[in-house]
Amino acid sequence: MSSRFRFRGTAFGVAGSFTYPFQELIEVQASSSLPDIGGYGSSRVCNFQHRDILRFDLAHTEVIGTTHDPDTDKTTYSTRAQSTIEGFNLMDMVTADRIVANITSSYDPNGAGEPRVKLIGSRFENLKIAGIPIKVELAVDTFDKYPTYQLLAEKYEAKDDDGQHVRDLFDDITLKKRYNEAPPKVARWFNPPRQDNTKMPEHKGVTSVSLIKKLTPMDAGAGLDCFGHVIHVSGFGTIRLAEVGISSATRAVTMLQVNLGSPAGGRVSGGGADDGGTTW
Repeated sequence: MSSRFRFRGTAFGVAGSFTYPFQELIEVQASSSLPDIGGYGSSRVCNFQHRDILRFDLAHTEVIGTTHDPDTDKTTYSTRAQSTIEGFNLMDMVTADRIVANITSSYDPNGAGEPRVKLIGSRFENLKIAGIPIKVELAVDTFDKYPTYQLLAEKYEAKDDDGQHVRDLFDDITLKKRYNEAPPKVARWFNPPRQDNTKMPEHKGVTSVSLIKKLTPMDAGAGLDCFGHVIHVSGFGTIRLAEVGISSATRAVTMLQVNLGSPAGGRVSGGGADDGGTTW
């Protein structure tokens, strides 16, 4: 039997749950998913509000999976997954005009056996934490330069300047310099510094890292504590930005994840997408 391609593409807008002072679930808003055969899907939610805690103007997701030149030796498979949130507001502490997760991939059956996945277009627009504007520098260009797991792993091991740039992103995520300073609520989201960093870190075939190159609060005295891609706000919670999981079959990105802690408890996640696919 000849090999067949299984498309993979999902996206969601916003989801969450609260554990105290009340126990409530926020159903997944604006969810889209591709079947194995590809196709098209979209979802849109407007003017959402949960109590006076969470609201947004628009959450829109779209997934597309197409086959080009079927039944020829030039067959390629293309996938796109996108999530866009506009007018996001969580407790007037985390706000953004727009949050976008965008992933595109292409798979050549005659290629290296991996989809070529890119994240260009993923971004934050006018992100504020506790009312403080945050300048967000993303490393999308670095990851898109090595669009397969194999290429990224090989460049991580390379001794040239580009290899160092890739390693610097992972070194930042593991907090080599500040790991011991991080409070437990922050440190739990990082891997402890490794003695041997000659190989790209992975767990069961998945490498976790962040697209964040640098976060800069525009008010240096505002009291925001930034650790790599994580911001801790005392009395509110921990905010994680642009985490991506990379494997040989896909890349998955979640642009915003918040763990609330005292006086409200819970979790909120927004702007998620993954795509890719493989033959079987």
